[in-house]
Amino acid sequence: MTAPRITVLLATYNGRRWLPEQLDSILGQQGVEVRVVALDDGSTDGTAEWLAERADADDRITVLPHLGPSGSAAANFFRLLRLAGVDGADYISLADQDDVWVPDKLARHAALLREGAYDAISSDITSFTASGVRTLIRKSFPQRQFDYLTESPGPGSTFLMTPRLVALVREVLEADPRAGTAAYHDSLIYAIARARGWGWHIDSVSTVDYRQHDANVMGSNVGAGSALSRFNLVRTKWHRGQAVLHATVGLQLAPDEIRPGLERMLALMTSSSPAARLRLAAAAGSLRRRPRDRFIIGVLIALWIW
Repeated sequence: MTAPRITVLLATYNGRRWLPEQLDSILGQQGVEVRVVALDDGSTDGTAEWLAERADADDRITVLPHLGPSGSAAANFFRLLRLAGVDGADYISLADQDDVWVPDKLARHAALLREGAYDAISSDITSFTASGVRTLIRKSFPQRQFDYLTESPGPGSTFLMTPRLVALVREVLEADPRAGTAAYHDSLIYAIARARGWGWHIDSVSTVDYRQHDANVMGSNVGAGSALSRFNLVRTKWHRGQAVLHATVGLQLAPDEIRPGLERMLALMTSSSPAARLRLAAAAGSLRRRPRDRFIIGVLIALWIW
């Protein structure tokens, strides 16, 4: 069997201090043929210049022209997804600038895609700090009917996707301007796949060492500080707004067997009536994968905090 050909979409912004280790872990992946397409978002720390030098020395790396500031990490990934050439790739992956991939990440996930009826794979991760503290972060709790409205299946850096899923994401981004306003690219991609009815597997093996530092856009969501930040997002209805966005985008492509349930969830999330609130709280078991999180979101909905 020939080695899978995988195109990795790498988004960067002021990541010069971590990028060499990340890129080496991508190019050193075992059992696959890797090509990297990078897009820098206007770095001022030498990231773009360093990437250009690496691309000159390694024909596996392509750097797209700078397009001006995108405004966010998600927006930069959306640009990459729309613009990167992926013809000839068996699968497409996403990469942050500051993680470290285990050597068989891509080969393992390519095998899972070949063996299962999936269009994407993500996985558990291991967060690590500069002081050497390592913590397994489990994302692989069993999927629920509407978990894709409220959470991602793991960081986008764990994703491996089929070309048809990437093509669908591109179509959605081009056709629906609302999709490009999503706060997190990984959550939107997951919502698109699941709303379409396509299979997604969350691997219980950690395949990414997820670096924690002061410039993380989204950390590993552990600890009291992270819990307080998440509560503030819930209290201001930001989190609910993202769920409504995912449902609205998803309805544009949902098949007949998924559409009625998704329409009901959207109606409940956008209603302010006490009866709708109670019905949504009763449905909380379908909104999150982790049992503890299902209980918490149900309480928050019932109290009109979420």
